[in-house]
Amino acid sequence: MSQSLLEGIRVLDLTMAYAGPIGTRILADMGAEVIKIESIQRIDMPTRKIGYPNNEPGKDPWNRGGYFHRLNVNKKGITLDLNHPKGRDIFLRLAKISDIVIESYSPRVMENFKLGYDVLKDVKPDIIMVSMSGFGHSGPHQDYTAYMPGMEAASGFSSITGYVDGRPLTSGTGYGDWVLGVTGMAAALTALYYRQRTGKGQYVDASGQEAIICHLGDAVMDYVMNQRVEPRSGNKHRSMAPQGCYRCKGEDEWINIAVETEEQWRSLCKVLGEPAWTREERFSDPLSRWKNQGELDSLIEGWTRNLEKRQAMDILQQAGVPAGAVLNVKEVMTDPHLLERGAFEVIDHPGGIGKFPHPKQMAAIFSKSPKFIPKAAPTLGQDNEYVLTNLLEMSQEDISGLEKEGIIGTTPSKFVAGKERPLPIDLMVKEGAARLEPEHLEQLSSAYHEKTGP
Repeated sequence: MSQSLLEGIRVLDLTMAYAGPIGTRILADMGAEVIKIESIQRIDMPTRKIGYPNNEPGKDPWNRGGYFHRLNVNKKGITLDLNHPKGRDIFLRLAKISDIVIESYSPRVMENFKLGYDVLKDVKPDIIMVSMSGFGHSGPHQDYTAYMPGMEAASGFSSITGYVDGRPLTSGTGYGDWVLGVTGMAAALTALYYRQRTGKGQYVDASGQEAIICHLGDAVMDYVMNQRVEPRSGNKHRSMAPQGCYRCKGEDEWINIAVETEEQWRSLCKVLGEPAWTREERFSDPLSRWKNQGELDSLIEGWTRNLEKRQAMDILQQAGVPAGAVLNVKEVMTDPHLLERGAFEVIDHPGGIGKFPHPKQMAAIFSKSPKFIPKAAPTLGQDNEYVLTNLLEMSQEDISGLEKEGIIGTTPSKFVAGKERPLPIDLMVKEGAARLEPEHLEQLSSAYHEKTGP
């Protein structure tokens, strides 16, 4: 039987929040043994308190955060106080039998733990260490704190995201975190390949600011080559028209259409029934259409708003016009195309959370590798005994002593359920920030052919 892609690779995961866990989740999905390390003094926040089932923290809320479960599927989880000499010693013993250490602290933290790369490579000369941070581990901004909004802003991303004459916008979905996480993962795999060829490990410094810049190629090169600073333009394209988001039949229903070539334009005209306005001078060539795209968009929307969005997408795609219905999250989770491709996996979570579908973190199908069976994200300290006894051959007496000293554990030392309660969903609905879908569990159960929910 063929092996999992990364079978036999062990990763010590010191990442928290979003960017780091995104990257290490991909490694775990590909078969690496990823050991997520927290401490009872500082658990992974804020993900352990985001997305409680039914908006209820429960008696052990630190184990019920839905977003933590989303980002830490397939990982093992232990607690370890790295500020304590015994905790630091255990970490070094684990590093000696591991391949990769990945962390996402501020640059000073690992040095404060006395666990920098120079220390790790003394323990294991071919170790690979990957550091993910907002601005990297060198330069005048290395000690600046950065979450997704700061990284996106500093990269130039926010300056081009928004509407004409509007303010800069963040991505709204943590784009910067996802880009940094994937960059760190790719860097780890590249260093692993280098070690396979040379026998040498190395240190990798991944910057979120720089990772996002790499994804702004057209805007960056337009300035470098043409001295143009790209303005905010909403859904419009710098050279293509029509391109935009068009209202469809129903409330808040939309479709995106992007016409790049004359052939696609002619196909769109045929779909629209070749009305007289398509032959007017103002729409006769790409430049004219671009100059008059406001009027053009209104005329196209006169057609789209009479159709269901999926119907409009099918008609346009069959005619050779690139188009995509704008799906909300509910529609994505039950999309027949994604279901057929196995894009989601139903995972049964412990602690009464229940069964829920999760999107795969590695959005690719490998023809020569077996399907990796998903394993629920760990509860706090769930694998303390496995790691300490099976990997480090410690005794039960040793483990009990570590628990008494607070070096390991399964309950955080600071977590007040009342203060950690999320914004009540009824208030979010009242303010228009969310809407309830009472039948969503029935719909999910029907789509995935098994009962979902608590």
